[in-house]
Amino acid sequence: MALPDQILFVEGTELVFADHAGDFSPAAANDLRQGSPTNVQLTLASVANNAARQAAKCDLGANRPPAFDVIAALEFAATPTAGNVVEFWWAPSPDPTAANANPGGVSGSDSAYAGYSSNLDASIKQLQFIGDFVCTAQATGTIQIARVGLLIPKYRYGTLVIYNKSGAAMHSDDVEWHIVFEPLRPQIQD
Repeated sequence: MALPDQILFVEGTELVFADHAGDFSPAAANDLRQGSPTNVQLTLASVANNAARQAAKCDLGANRPPAFDVIAALEFAATPTAGNVVEFWWAPSPDPTAANANPGGVSGSDSAYAGYSSNLDASIKQLQFIGDFVCTAQATGTIQIARVGLLIPKYRYGTLVIYNKSGAAMHSDDVEWHIVFEPLRPQIQD
């Protein structure tokens, strides 16, 4: 039996977190989408510094890939502090119903996130950390694009939570910003 000499990653259907029900319409230069992605509702307009927001619960699919590469395009209302971050967290769930079986007081709906009893800093630690979007000191109107991290989901369902620690509020509209989960599905080659 011959051993494989390559393991490739094949593209699959992306998940795109954005305000699909509102004004999401990025310029081509800032558009991270490829193909026909699955849309997940999340609004970040005017999320204050030191505040968090959660997306609608999503379905990663019955045959979900083992990992997702997470990349984001973010826009701020003022100049963020260089080196400050926007934290990305995942609330894994075995249940498809928005409000059921979520860690850290996550509701599973597109809304503000404060954790249990408004204890954001303690509650968010019950979620799975994906990574940090490290900010540069760019004036408002600049779309910052960065790789955030790698998500290895335990369950089929989950909710993305964004914790803004950039030193500035998010932009007042949802036109440009979006977050892409790019599936990483290995394919063994002979």
